[in-house]
Amino acid sequence: MSFGWTMMMRLGAWQEFRKFALNQRKNVEARIARINHDLARIGSIRVSYGVRDPNDPYSTLTEERVGLYVTEQSSLGKLLRAYTARGGNPFDISMFLIPDSYDFVEDAEGDLRYKETQPFGGVLSPESGDAISDSLTIGLLPIWADPARKLGSKASVWDDPSTNEVGKRVIASKSWLTQEIKELRNDLEARIIKLCDLREQLLKERTEVLISCVGGLGGEEFDPDRFLADNHLANIVTFFDKAFYLLGEDGKPDFSRLRRYVDGKPKTLLDDAPTGEEKYHTL
Repeated sequence: MSFGWTMMMRLGAWQEFRKFALNQRKNVEARIARINHDLARIGSIRVSYGVRDPNDPYSTLTEERVGLYVTEQSSLGKLLRAYTARGGNPFDISMFLIPDSYDFVEDAEGDLRYKETQPFGGVLSPESGDAISDSLTIGLLPIWADPARKLGSKASVWDDPSTNEVGKRVIASKSWLTQEIKELRNDLEARIIKLCDLREQLLKERTEVLISCVGGLGGEEFDPDRFLADNHLANIVTFFDKAFYLLGEDGKPDFSRLRRYVDGKPKTLLDDAPTGEEKYHTL
């Protein structure tokens, strides 16, 4: 398969990948435009949550769902409308948390204060703490959906005799509704969540993957304070060109003079076969 190597490659393979990667840069602007088009088509969903202390402008948020916003005429908007029309409750699908949902705002004294825009800052993570004093809460999620939070214990409840009685009746109550549950709830819920995941992937591709490697193209600037400059394609190409070729008087790689191992070339960067037998492929 093409470009399947990682830490070990030969000169011909690098030359072909170099040409391929640099040629693909011309498509970055169109690629970003396509991502923006897909993001607009998918739309977005955001849940509004209650405030723990209405008198505190910097109060954390609760898990109480008090509102839901979705982009009109988007794919998510249409799916959510269909789901609601079939009797579904949009709040049952997901918390629709958005990572890094917080700001630092200046208070009246000029100090920066942490302010949530979604509960837990948009990220759910297990509780941490001291292994002895906090042993009852370590590893638990801070949401009410975690049963241990309501039970007050992480002990297993499956050995309780009543558990089996509950389970048998729940299974019996659902057995005749399997198809209805699938068609009227689960299938639509899965499609909504899948679109939300796709939206998140597209955002990451646009704002992280592309910008970190080819920032400066397609109207998206490279931010050296946010991304590692060594991972930018231009610097990667320069690194390997200098590794495979000796430098000229101008300090740039001289493509007519190959660097040898005695000149400091990494051992995993191989020469092409001296007989020319590797001339017409890049494996």
